[in-house]
Amino acid sequence: MEERKRILNMLSEGKISVEEAEKLLKAVKKGGNNAKKTNTKSSSLSKKSKNIKGKLRIVVNTEDGDNVNIAIPLKLAIMVKSMIPKEAKRELDNEGIDLNKIINNLNDSMDDIDEDLVQVESANGDKVRIYIDKEG
Repeated sequence: MEERKRILNMLSEGKISVEEAEKLLKAVKKGGNNAKKTNTKSSSLSKKSKNIKGKLRIVVNTEDGDNVNIAIPLKLAIMVKSMIPKEAKRELDNEGIDLNKIINNLNDSMDDIDEDLVQVESANGDKVRIYIDKEG
């Protein structure tokens, strides 16, 4: 229920489109049974990946005052990583952050991760932080 509320809040704040919200809501409702339909670019999930817990947190704070705080359940992140808003993807790309690579490597090293996956501060003061919230 909490994921649905977050998705609807993101929609009401204009952070995602109606189509993106619909896809996310369907993915949450199905509980991950339609991973290939939701994201044809992602590879199939292993049994181990389906049991992954916690949240991928992406925090972007710009010097201009634009702030993004995304909390994606890891199980959902694996399925819908292509649904991240284009503007957020551009910011990550601009900082040289490959979100696909990060997500694909999470499963093997979940127990060993105790620090930020990525922490960047640009010359103009923009900050990007990606980390795992194991308690989610």
